[in-house]
Amino acid sequence: MSNSSRIEAATRQHVGAVLTNEQIADAVKLSFPDWKGGIYPSDCAYTRQGDGLAPRGKQSYGDGVLEYLGANSFKVLPTEQIIRRPGSRKEPAKPEVAKAEPAPVSVKPVAALAATGKNKKTPKSKTSLKSPVVAKQKARDTHVSQ
Repeated sequence: MSNSSRIEAATRQHVGAVLTNEQIADAVKLSFPDWKGGIYPSDCAYTRQGDGLAPRGKQSYGDGVLEYLGANSFKVLPTEQIIRRPGSRKEPAKPEVAKAEPAPVSVKPVAALAATGKNKKTPKSKTSLKSPVVAKQKARDTHVSQ
């Protein structure tokens, strides 16, 4: 899981809130208590420009989950405003559709199978039952003379 994925998962309940580095790190630690690595909110923070959000540097280091407002100040973006990196494979969550019960499967009784003869297993060929054998090399090829 990437840094931006952890931050996104930890901050979904804070959409629209303005958080500091420390608050984001605490949220990630609560969501992922086993994570011992670093937490870098600035890697997934984009700045707002005239035409929308853009990475803060020449390239982005993660999905644009946060908006950079100023030093130590990040706004959590809603899911529809998150900017995914071109290499990111994560798709937006789809709403769950109520599943209908599967159609019942018709099962033939054993007596019906015996009458049709379809329950007999065909024997496998004997060559497939044998384990592969490695050809032995000639003794003179493996013997080392001194």
